[in-house]
Amino acid sequence: MTLPRDPTSFAGALAVIEKHLGSHTVRQIASRAQRTIDDWRHPETRRTPPIETALALDCAWRAAGGAGAPMLDTYRRLFEASASIVMGGNFGSLSDLTVQCIHEGAEAEAALVIAMLPGATDLQRREASREVAENIAVLEATLPHLIVQQPP
Repeated sequence: MTLPRDPTSFAGALAVIEKHLGSHTVRQIASRAQRTIDDWRHPETRRTPPIETALALDCAWRAAGGAGAPMLDTYRRLFEASASIVMGGNFGSLSDLTVQCIHEGAEAEAALVIAMLPGATDLQRREASREVAENIAVLEATLPHLIVQQPP
């Protein structure tokens, strides 16, 4: 049975890495038994990889052609959610951010279509890159509003 994993959890990040790199490679990087790695990946255990192992896994992920850094990205998202709870969380409402996500997503998609056309200019590609970056930024800003977590 497939267990549901929160996409903003270390268990979810490890599952993504393991799917891309393979269990054998993850075991080698972690220098741990498969049982330990299974515990790290299980959504109901509180165990997580040590920070040095998370760093090594992210580096291996990137070396294997992965985009981003699943463990670091998860840490950053959880940190932002915790910080917003502690600081009062006044970073815009989820409804406002949703509207921005839709707007920025549409602009990014339109710019990407133009950039992929034959004869697209460097300026059009840079515009698409900027629009995609803006879309990613507003999508990331929504995550603290969606992560259900108790303050530290």
